[in-house]
Amino acid sequence: MLITSDYSWNRNLTVTRKPLPKNQQNNEKPNKKKINKTNNTLLVSTTMDRFTVPPNQLPLVKIVATLGPATSKPDVLERLFVAGVNVVRYNFSHGEQHDKVNLNYSVRAISQRLRRDVATIVDLQGPKIRCNPFIGNSMPLIRGTSVTIRAATEPGHDGVICTKFKPIVDRCKIGDPILLDDGLMRLEVTAKGPDGLVCKVIQGGVIKNHKGINLPQTDLGELPALTPKDIDDAKFALKCIEPDFIALSFVRRPQDILELRQIITESGKHAKIIAKLEKPEAIDNLDDILSVCDAVMVARGDLGVEVGNDKVPELQKLIIRKCIERGIPVITATQMLESMTNNPTCTRAEASDVANAVWDGTDAVMLSGETAMGEFPIETVSMMRKIILQAEQFLAVDTYTKRGFDTRSFDARLQKDITGTTLGFSLGRAACQIAAEVNASAFACVSDTGNSAIRVASARPMLPIFVFTNSIATVRRVSLVRGCFPFLWQETPADEFDNMDNTLRASGHVQTGQAVVYTTKSRTAEQTQATTNSCTVRFL
Repeated sequence: MLITSDYSWNRNLTVTRKPLPKNQQNNEKPNKKKINKTNNTLLVSTTMDRFTVPPNQLPLVKIVATLGPATSKPDVLERLFVAGVNVVRYNFSHGEQHDKVNLNYSVRAISQRLRRDVATIVDLQGPKIRCNPFIGNSMPLIRGTSVTIRAATEPGHDGVICTKFKPIVDRCKIGDPILLDDGLMRLEVTAKGPDGLVCKVIQGGVIKNHKGINLPQTDLGELPALTPKDIDDAKFALKCIEPDFIALSFVRRPQDILELRQIITESGKHAKIIAKLEKPEAIDNLDDILSVCDAVMVARGDLGVEVGNDKVPELQKLIIRKCIERGIPVITATQMLESMTNNPTCTRAEASDVANAVWDGTDAVMLSGETAMGEFPIETVSMMRKIILQAEQFLAVDTYTKRGFDTRSFDARLQKDITGTTLGFSLGRAACQIAAEVNASAFACVSDTGNSAIRVASARPMLPIFVFTNSIATVRRVSLVRGCFPFLWQETPADEFDNMDNTLRASGHVQTGQAVVYTTKSRTAEQTQATTNSCTVRFL
């Protein structure tokens, strides 16, 4: 093995812990020079380092886990990473800023100790309307009764729901529906008075602290995509957390992305922007939004409330397909394993939901409340990992489903590279064709930005793509990309191919005699920039 393993996986995906080496006990930092030498080049693997994972147990689709009270302790975080989490999400709709800093410190420390880098997402709240806390933390809503919605800072109580969103009373009209908690409860405005909106409970339930309020038929005017809170949170996060991605909620137009981009640029940081698609206007402007964002989240909760649950499946497939065609990582989110918030196993429908997202071609699937405040966060991640693996095993042999990823139907002009040509996309497509014909076991590439790996991933091959880079930002960027597993070079070796051959062989994911398809780049003396322009097959 390339690196000493502290964990071993058995075929049932359970994890057993081996004793730490002496140089890693008592919080002493590992001596990397003693364990990470390959061809006299210092290399740190962030793919499997301390995890000896058989090739058939390495999921291609990535797992994003939202952190919260249930997953804030270091020992739980470590178990979460071992279970298979690739990316963590900090939800700035809840909690305090300093709590996120402390959580991020734990994430980075544990990642470094495990030598398994995990990417981070800061998720901004956006112009989300939420109810205030309730006296007693919740309030029952009984069908047929009346409730008052009031614009105030006080807590809700005795048939009164309070919100800090002041325009709600002026903007809502009699007859307008009001949806609570992602549409689980429904009210209808019956009267407007000095104390607020009088509403009839059409669909009851129990409303809890800080749950969302949606007004699907109410004209709210031009709400900014970035609220003052979002701007403050973004600047704070860029300075104190340095996230790999920032997710912008309720994106409606490309200008929303550009406003956040300006804040990131002014900070001197390089965080990528995830556009959360959850408004009808975002669907109308989808192509323009995709032209300026770095990644996409199919935020099915608010999207379903806004456009109707019946339209969500087709929109999910449409968005994922467009993202694949453009080489943009896409996350499928919301209620994927919702029942595991309070139960140790999922429903059959939820298992099918995760599997169908895999078959749609998503780069990642996301857990929200299941890991943020659920009772079984580790079991939830393990279950998601099992479902992904099973879905990918089926995809590997099901030619009908794979046909949907045929890049011959793609518009290559949508993936122009830094040279202004489609060369990178064409090489990625050619690499997949070559891999199929030589029965390759993996892809590998050297990449400064991760773009060359994304070009290959766009064809959705059923093989891992090993990314060699000397950029930690690229390591974390491709942690969100389907099938990509990064290795961090501390320094670029003189003979890249031999180094990569030896590393892949030592990792156990490629055996002697198996073929690897490499995509690389070279530039002439006249070129100031270069993109992927060569494809090489090597038998290890």
